[in-house]
Amino acid sequence: MAWITLDVQLLVQTFLYAANIVLGLAVAVPLGITIGDFNGQCILYAHIDWNSLTFMTSNVVNCRFGIYVSVCFCVLYALGMIFYHVYLLTRNDPSIGSKMWVFPFIVVNSVVAFVTFISSCIISVGFKTFCDGFLKGREMGHIISSCADGEKFTWNADYRTHSFYTYLTVTQIATWSTLLVWVLLVIEGIIRFLRNRRQANAQATSDLKNFAASEPSA
Repeated sequence: MAWITLDVQLLVQTFLYAANIVLGLAVAVPLGITIGDFNGQCILYAHIDWNSLTFMTSNVVNCRFGIYVSVCFCVLYALGMIFYHVYLLTRNDPSIGSKMWVFPFIVVNSVVAFVTFISSCIISVGFKTFCDGFLKGREMGHIISSCADGEKFTWNADYRTHSFYTYLTVTQIATWSTLLVWVLLVIEGIIRFLRNRRQANAQATSDLKNFAASEPSA
């Protein structure tokens, strides 16, 4: 029955990669729309001039890095892994789980998880920095209950600010969710690697016993 567990594990990994494609798009698309709404500028780490009600935006790399990470790893790389796993699942080989590459993907997924962590921190810290600056408007006499109120303000006429808080909130939730999925994939890989080693050792021990028990030929 061990091969059933291995197939189920492959199926779970396939679904995790598929989930990361959806989550990756949930990071990249809203973040990209926000850049477009601010004329190609990034509001992560942006400073607000309350005297003129304008943004002093940050380097657009702060936003584009999250987009690049999501598209390259969560979408393209994950899509390639889905094709690979589907190929393995359709081979109808009971021992396919013990033959597939494991350790290289543990390394790659660990690196991706680390890069995703950096990207998530950039997004979350940048969003919080902007919101903290916005909430300082209370000191200027503005009635503000939360950062979401920024969507109601009339800022620079060239900016479309009606949904930036919603978009960035979706992006922030999605980017930390992708990190969780990458960590789960690393854990899944480690479990498979240890299981394959245990099976290989058991097979080697069995072969050695069979060899020792065999009668010498004349």
